[in-house]
Amino acid sequence: MAGLEWIIVVLMVLVNALFAAYEIALASVTKARLQTLKDQGRFGAQAAIAMKESIEKSLAVVQLGITVVGLIAGATSGATASESLSPVLQEFGFSEHFSDVVAIAVFVAPLTIATIVIGELVPKLFALRNKEWVCLTLSPWMRGFALLAWPLVWLLESSATGVMDFSERLWSPKASHESKNEAIELQELRAIASLARTSSLIGSREENIILGAARLASRSLSEIALPASQIHVLPLNSTLSECLIAAHMDMHTRFPVAKDKSDPQTIVGYVTFKDIVSVMRINPSEPSIAGILRSIPKLDQSLQISVALERLLREHTHIALVTDTDGKISGMITLEDIVEELLGDIQDEYDMLPIHAVRAGQGWLVGGGISLIRLKEITGLELEGSEMFPNLNAWVSARLGHLPIGGDTIEHQGIRVLVRKVRRQRVLEALVSR
Repeated sequence: MAGLEWIIVVLMVLVNALFAAYEIALASVTKARLQTLKDQGRFGAQAAIAMKESIEKSLAVVQLGITVVGLIAGATSGATASESLSPVLQEFGFSEHFSDVVAIAVFVAPLTIATIVIGELVPKLFALRNKEWVCLTLSPWMRGFALLAWPLVWLLESSATGVMDFSERLWSPKASHESKNEAIELQELRAIASLARTSSLIGSREENIILGAARLASRSLSEIALPASQIHVLPLNSTLSECLIAAHMDMHTRFPVAKDKSDPQTIVGYVTFKDIVSVMRINPSEPSIAGILRSIPKLDQSLQISVALERLLREHTHIALVTDTDGKISGMITLEDIVEELLGDIQDEYDMLPIHAVRAGQGWLVGGGISLIRLKEITGLELEGSEMFPNLNAWVSARLGHLPIGGDTIEHQGIRVLVRKVRRQRVLEALVSR
């Protein structure tokens, strides 16, 4: 009888190892990878996907199996201990109660160590190294066990999810199931991209593009739009010459046009630098920009960035206004803004702040990227704080206290700085004089 009981104990430890290995394997394999294995026709992939999609039930199955196996192993070893070792101890004069306790301890201690090592640690390490094979092999069996023990599985799953839902409502009332799923899926995508990079399938930039593309669907336009107060517009009654000068000063390629220059709510469209130049060459007598005005789409600020990107591409436009819940203009978005969310900041030849210093009448035309120390060496004009600011652009922005625009003027210790050109809220060129 003792031999049969030992066989049962060993079998229970091995079954415990199967449950422990499956738990780690199922948690380690991503749903995307399982879908790929299913598409390849791998046996067990469909069952693995079903278990992965209902992870709460899967954990309940594993825990139920481990608990039942542990109870059987413990009861069997305890009975074996009482029958085998306890009588021997009693022959040496020990009491029956003491003999039973010592016998159980002698049997349970090695069993516990064997269960931890053989039934837990070793199978989990094996599953980490062979997670796909373990998951595909055991999923059909685990799914069958879940069907056989569905009442207990349902009870455990319902109890666990009920406690979790209550605790989340208690501690995190604003947490939503949808947002949690998005976070999990983003973590899976991040893990896949990281694995692809470490395997030299893609580079770090490609990894960032993948993650950036995933984030576009979870962010809204309001997070990246240029505020309405910072939109530089051209008056609708501007002449072509005035528009050309403005384009030269601001170094943009597209300019919103408004009936009232001081009110972005009156924006009626936009013009392009190319259209301005073309009309001036073909029809220089054209009095205003009304003839080259293009319509500008409006997008709700709650719109996902990914949806806005599709809209801009579909309508073949690079610029759009962003509106709030009341339909008022709250900002502006460009195609380049969205692309920069994917690739990071894109610097063209105009983004590199120039560092020139050229004599101009009684003053100097100075690039926004020139250091204040270099400015002093060339012009003899010293601006306070040369050690604090890396260049003229930073100094001007700090002195103004707001984003610079063309025409801003600073008078400081007898030195006059006139902002001439601005590009993306940075000083491209300024006139410095006494």
